Amino acid sequence: MRYTGETCPVCHKAFTDDDDVVVCPDCGTPHHRVCYQQQNACANAALHSEGFVWTPAQPANIRQTAPVSTLLTQKPSASPMPAAQKPEDGHNIVFCPQCGAENAAEEPVCTQCGARLYNNAANGQPFLPPVQLPNGAAQGYRAGMVVISPTDTIDGNTVMDTAEYVQTASRRYIPKFYAMEKTGKKTSWNWAAFFFAPYWYFYRKLYGVGAILMVLLLAISGLTYTPRLAEKTDAFYAAQEQVQALLETQDASYTAAVQTLTNAYTDLATTPEFILRTVADLAVALFSGLFANTLYKKKAAKEIARLRANCQTPEEYRLLLFRRGGVSVFLCLAAFWIYQLGGYLLMVAISKLLM
Repeated sequence: MRYTGETCPVCHKAFTDDDDVVVCPDCGTPHHRVCYQQQNACANAALHSEGFVWTPAQPANIRQTAPVSTLLTQKPSASPMPAAQKPEDGHNIVFCPQCGAENAAEEPVCTQCGARLYNNAANGQPFLPPVQLPNGAAQGYRAGMVVISPTDTIDGNTVMDTAEYVQTASRRYIPKFYAMEKTGKKTSWNWAAFFFAPYWYFYRKLYGVGAILMVLLLAISGLTYTPRLAEKTDAFYAAQEQVQALLETQDASYTAAVQTLTNAYTDLATTPEFILRTVADLAVALFSGLFANTLYKKKAAKEIARLRANCQTPEEYRLLLFRRGGVSVFLCLAAFWIYQLGGYLLMVAISKLLM
């Protein structure tokens, strides 16, 4: 909401586009920040008990609300902006009536607690349940020495929207996505995906890629589970149990058991089937380390664009952006146990066939 031309009730001077304006959370009266701080209260505080609500004196100066489809589909300006909008930069804000957090005047709901702000009535739209949304406009990101603006774009979506979709660890992913966007690189290293694939994909809700990699690894495990590998694996585990049983003795028998374990592991590690499994695991890890960010960036861009096109209101868009994005610890753990159970059942089935 723009307040240019309206009058501050404290100093009685008209607001300009460059003024730092704050708004009373109870009645919506705009003040110069300095004026509000001097009084430490709204100039119309005495009228709050009567249900007073500030109304603009110059309707022509109030920003007209564009159709929702236009608000959601219009392209943001790519002009440079500060990485974080701060009050001293002249950014109009309102205080949340519920938690007191500062919000951009254009926000429909508080970015900290999800409470509806005074200047965004329901307008006949169904009320969406509150949800804590990240304040993307207040986040600062850097790619090397470059300060990334929240209004810059990544795959046609604003950095702010992309950050709200990523949520967890957005300060790590946004600079990577931004650098890939500007340099045209197709790969960017991801240590988490390297060490925890295929479970990382379920954590980041890339279910299709995660499922494909799980099936691939299970198939390789099934194809390489031969009687020879089973025999050497059993010998290794038996030697390991013997070492653990003799751990407290530290005598000659313990030394011999350690040597037996070493020999058993060497024998197992040099088996072609074991080598093939190791190579497959390493290939999946390297693929994930190199291409996980690329796949995640594409998935985020596609999902954000789809939500922006289909949502009917800005509130619905931001709420679904928050819910569809982020991470899922539950799905990550579920994928881990499903993979372990699938591998166990596969080995049992193959063992029965080989008997």
